[in-house]
Amino acid sequence: MKPHIKLLVVVSCVCAIISACIGVFYSFDGTARTVTNIYGQEVNLFGDGIYANDTIMKAGATKGTDIVIIIASSLLLYVVLFLSRKKYASFLQSGLLSLILYASTCLIMGVSFNRLFLLYTLQFGSTLFAFILSMTELLQSQSFDDALYEKRLTGTAIFILIGGCSALVWMMFIIPSVVLGKPMEIIDTYTTEPTFALDLAIIFPSSLFCGIALFKKKAIAYQLAPVLLTLLTGVGICVILQTVFQSSLGVVLGAGPLFGLVISFVILGTIALLLNIKLLKRTGGA
Repeated sequence: MKPHIKLLVVVSCVCAIISACIGVFYSFDGTARTVTNIYGQEVNLFGDGIYANDTIMKAGATKGTDIVIIIASSLLLYVVLFLSRKKYASFLQSGLLSLILYASTCLIMGVSFNRLFLLYTLQFGSTLFAFILSMTELLQSQSFDDALYEKRLTGTAIFILIGGCSALVWMMFIIPSVVLGKPMEIIDTYTTEPTFALDLAIIFPSSLFCGIALFKKKAIAYQLAPVLLTLLTGVGICVILQTVFQSSLGVVLGAGPLFGLVISFVILGTIALLLNIKLLKRTGGA
């Protein structure tokens, strides 16, 4: 690995661990308060910690994601510092960077402005450039056994297509709002939801491209698949911990959202992990 990429990855991980630890553990014993949003609706704010000015649902979700980011960043540091010579390391590096980049984007665009904004910005910038450079190196190489590139990974291709299409679940919030001209029921104090844009504009088309390219046995798809599978695994774990934190804060999910937004993503994350392990074994490990 080139030194400048390693430096960017280390900066990204250190920033992510610091910001996530503050997000999870910092508290000044504040209490929830109610405000009126720009749509005239009453909304409950968390009132404590770095996410004091965020809604209870957003604070719970972000704290759950923070736990995952602490784990992912620590794992990425270990991979970069001690496993960089392994063939599978480049896949884990790019995949974990994609997860941290996803979370970083949500921090700078999705939570209320707070005193960590400059740290979030450094985290986002270093992660973005580390991801771009890592993916550039990865897509220009062939890391698997030669025989794998001649094999059509039908099951993996179908799963990645399904995983990408899961982003369409957000349409059940977006379409009614667009048609009726009313704010989304989950918009709270925010003007938009970056998760919707990231999933629909990036994850969805990337998954379609990778899945279709796998059917056609394109080499680039074999390099991209483990990255997407790592991201889907991370998202599945995020959803679990987001739900745990939200429940601890008194947020109650109905049967529909619980199945559509939680259980389905958990299933997707589990399958993604198993497929990724199977695929990375074909690198030879050395």
